[in-house]
Amino acid sequence: MNRLTDLPEITQRRMGGLTADARLKAKILRAADGPAPRRAHFSPALAITVAAALCIGLLAILALSPTHPLGTQSKSALLDSRSAGSTAELSSAATDQPQDVAAGSISVGGATESTGDYRNLFASERSGNYPLIMAGNAVYRMLISPTDMDDSLLGSALGEVTEYTLEPALSDGGIISNIVSAGETIYAVRDMNGAMAAAYINGRLRVFQRVSFAGAAVLGGETLRNTLSVTAQATAMELTGVGIVANPVSAQNLLQMLLTDAEYENSSFGTDDTRSLLIALDNGLIVQLMVGADTVSACGTWSCPDFFAEYAAAVASE
Repeated sequence: MNRLTDLPEITQRRMGGLTADARLKAKILRAADGPAPRRAHFSPALAITVAAALCIGLLAILALSPTHPLGTQSKSALLDSRSAGSTAELSSAATDQPQDVAAGSISVGGATESTGDYRNLFASERSGNYPLIMAGNAVYRMLISPTDMDDSLLGSALGEVTEYTLEPALSDGGIISNIVSAGETIYAVRDMNGAMAAAYINGRLRVFQRVSFAGAAVLGGETLRNTLSVTAQATAMELTGVGIVANPVSAQNLLQMLLTDAEYENSSFGTDDTRSLLIALDNGLIVQLMVGADTVSACGTWSCPDFFAEYAAAVASE
C-alpha cells in the first residue's frame, strides 16, 4: 500500500512532462462537449427529390380540397352568383344551405322553367340566436348573400353598435348585435326604406333584412309595406315548388299586390322552413319571405291568398 507521504513522488513519476497549457485546456473542453458534429454536404440530387415530393404532396392536398377547382365541387359553386347591381339570372339551388355564398348575390330569374328547390338566404343560428342587429326596436337578420355589398348602396347611418352580446333579447336598449362589433356603424340600405340594414363585418359589408324576433314583429300600426317597402323595382321572383316569374313587369305587379293586400296574422317568423319567396330587385339585392299555405312571413306572418293565385297565373303565362 502506498502512503500519502509518497503521493508527490507518484504524481511526478506518472504525470511527468505533462504541462497544463492552452492546448491541453482546449482538448479537455472538446472532450467534455462530445464529438464534433459532422458537416452536412449539399446534394443537388437530394434537394430536387425533396422539392418534387413536396410539390406532389401539395397538389394532392389541393385536389382533395372541396373549395379548389381540382377537387370536389364546393357548395357555393352550386349557386350562380352576381355582384350587386348586375342582371339576375336563374341558377340551380343548393339544398344544404351554405352559411355564406362566395362573392356576389344569389340570382333569380332569367329562365322559364319551374323550380322545386328550396333556397334560404337567412343566415343560420349561432350560439342559439341567428346573426342579427337590433336598432330602434326593429330587428334585422343577416343574409348569406351578398357577402360584400357595393358601398354605393349605403344609405344614412343609423348609429353605432352600443353593445355586442350573444343574448340580444336580454339587452336593455340601444343598438345591439351578436355579430357586429361594438362601435361599428349600422347603415340603412338605399332604396329599401327600412326593410334592410347593413354593417361591416371583418371588413366586408353585410346585409340584414327586417324580421320578427322574440315575439316582436311590427311596431305600432305598421303594415307589410312598412317592413318590406322598397323603392327599388322587382325584376324577378322565385317561389318554391311553383316557379320563376322572370318578367320584370309581372314581378313588380306581384310585389305591389303583396304590399297592398296582405293582412297581418301574427308575430311569428313562419313555421314552414321548406318554401320561400325570393324577390330580386333592380339594385342587385334579394329579399326573402318564408311561405306557408297562403301566407308569407319575415317580420310577422301575413295572409294573402290572392297573391298565390296571381303568381301561379304569371308563371303559366311566361
